[in-house]
Amino acid sequence: MTTPPTTQATFRDPSAAQAGGYVLLVAGVLVALGLIFHPVPAGGFAERPSVLTTTPWWGPIHVAIAAGFVLCVLGCLLLLVAGGRLTETWPAAFAWGAMTVGMIFFTGVALINGWVMHYLTARGAPATVPLLFDAFNQLLIGFGWLGNPLFLAGLTVLAAREASGRTVGMPAVIAWAGLLVVVLSWGRGIGSATGLYFLEPLIFANVPAFLWLAYYGWRVAQLARGARDGIRTDRMDGARPG
Repeated sequence: MTTPPTTQATFRDPSAAQAGGYVLLVAGVLVALGLIFHPVPAGGFAERPSVLTTTPWWGPIHVAIAAGFVLCVLGCLLLLVAGGRLTETWPAAFAWGAMTVGMIFFTGVALINGWVMHYLTARGAPATVPLLFDAFNQLLIGFGWLGNPLFLAGLTVLAAREASGRTVGMPAVIAWAGLLVVVLSWGRGIGSATGLYFLEPLIFANVPAFLWLAYYGWRVAQLARGARDGIRTDRMDGARPG
């Protein structure tokens, strides 16, 4: 039986682990807040003018999500650098790498939605310049295909490792609940891609999934802080005269 790690968790770079954990904490909360106010997808990946015009907060919602995505890239990169227990197996290293690269591309979806699509809709582009509106729709769909499956693959591996091995010592119920909501988070993409549109409301499974990721970040930060304090204590003991 695997023993949940405590302050004995090891990192190649505890400072990077602590910074990455805190960044993921903020990132997860930001994305979750944005998604709470996100409208239900209207059948497919393309954004519809009717939805944009009836969602006045469309811009701020996606700006918050985009900011969270950027921080998610930073946090995942820092934890990939931190290494140690976080990357001790190849699936673990893959998870952090996939989440980093996947989110770089997936940020483009929120970026275009936050700064372009609502802007174009408010100025009548869907009716007056439909080719331009459709081109940006295709661009965000492309960013989504490049980024979202890769990010979710990494997050699924991360959640599965925590559920089975308690990498950062989450309580069992939270670890398994995290794996459940992460798996459900695939539903929106699968529904939009296959025409099973009844699955699209599962976009809201991303809310607890990102909150779980935020908690994961907080756990890493606490473990890294303990590791850094332990290193500092050892150095002080070593500097004392015998």
